[in-house]
Amino acid sequence: MRLATRPKPALARRMVMTEATRQTQGLVWIGYTTRYRTGGAALRRAAEDLARRHRRAGARVRCRPVERKAAFTDEMARLARDGERITELHLLSHSGVYGPMFGTTQWPEQLSPHEWRRLQIPFAEGGQAFFHACRTARWFAPFFARTFGVTTHGNHWYTTFSGSPERFRPPPWRDPAADVYLVGFPGRTSHGLLATLGKYSGVARAETMKRFEAATVAGEDTYNSVAPLYDRVFDDISVRTDEVAWLEAHLPPGRPRVLDLGCGNGALLHRWAGRIAQGTGIDASPGMLALATARNATHGHLRFHACPEPTLPLPDQSVDVAVSLLSFRYLDWDPMMAELKRVLVPGGRLLVVDMAARAPKASDWPRLLWDKARTDLRARRRPAWRRDLAVLVGDPRWQAMLQYNPMRAEHEYIWYLQSRFPGRKVEVLNIGRTARILAFDSGPMSAMQDVALTWP
Repeated sequence: MRLATRPKPALARRMVMTEATRQTQGLVWIGYTTRYRTGGAALRRAAEDLARRHRRAGARVRCRPVERKAAFTDEMARLARDGERITELHLLSHSGVYGPMFGTTQWPEQLSPHEWRRLQIPFAEGGQAFFHACRTARWFAPFFARTFGVTTHGNHWYTTFSGSPERFRPPPWRDPAADVYLVGFPGRTSHGLLATLGKYSGVARAETMKRFEAATVAGEDTYNSVAPLYDRVFDDISVRTDEVAWLEAHLPPGRPRVLDLGCGNGALLHRWAGRIAQGTGIDASPGMLALATARNATHGHLRFHACPEPTLPLPDQSVDVAVSLLSFRYLDWDPMMAELKRVLVPGGRLLVVDMAARAPKASDWPRLLWDKARTDLRARRRPAWRRDLAVLVGDPRWQAMLQYNPMRAEHEYIWYLQSRFPGRKVEVLNIGRTARILAFDSGPMSAMQDVALTWP
């Protein structure tokens, strides 16, 4: 039997000093992904160089790959169990507008807002977070700051690798002693060819990461303040001609039981009141739900519920089809998919129609011009609707709400939905100059690939 021995005095002193340092100095934690898209080796190099710079400054650093979102949550739990306190959290990755992306484009993973709120991250007093990825400053960094109460930094523009943190310099990949930086720049995607020229010529300066302090949003992130204006514009949901026509073409035959995800003012279920056996609308906005309930007061088979979290107030296998009209971007995708699989009957389907950000390519312009002509013609036939719409989109409260509820990119829908439902394709219903209308029919929900949809 091996007996435990007391450490030698010098070793004991080092152990005590290490523990004291851990408790007082805190930890700089650096994570990175390598598999989501191309450039994984470059992300590793930039993360390791960032770690080296912090170590030179005397910081305690832990640098880890986190390829799946479960790996990230496990790491945070491990740090908390070990009594660590994070002074700086850095994550170098690819990103959607709603935050860092894990996994791969064949199986993308992203912590939903609901999942972030449930996550415990052991920040030290005065801790900060840095998300070195494209567009993290547009929605995610402010959300993270509010959620965790820490100063949070993110990039507004798209990121690139550089040999300098201030201007673009070719990365010194072959020199292991030199530093590679992941920095943001206005470029071709955001500002066209002139921005690209300014970037690669070294004239343009790199973006300073945007800084956000913890703050409340005082309800500006909901539709409550603009609910009456929205209701006036979409009192008759048929103004969304392409979207409604696609949904009605894909509704199951007979009199299905329908779940409307993000029902808004209830206009869609009101339109279908005579066609469906039962309708349930859920929404996170009390103002919208009040309008939906009042609009459908005479329809006893239509009911509306508040749903601030991705937990559906419905029994198992009680819905024939779930629809999401211009609201899928607001949902917590993985948790909601698990709930939909529970409440839909065998063979039940999900129908999604949403607006996604995407600049047109040259080959899109004939379709774009045709769609614009069709849309303009319909608008001219509804002058009152055009006036009401102008009032809505010009209202400062609407603009504030959009800052907290941005559009996702088209590729996020395609990679996510087509990975969960193999063989099903995202359709394009309408193309605009900055966005397009997408549609997706999941087919039988029972065929959904549900490996590690969420955590824990």
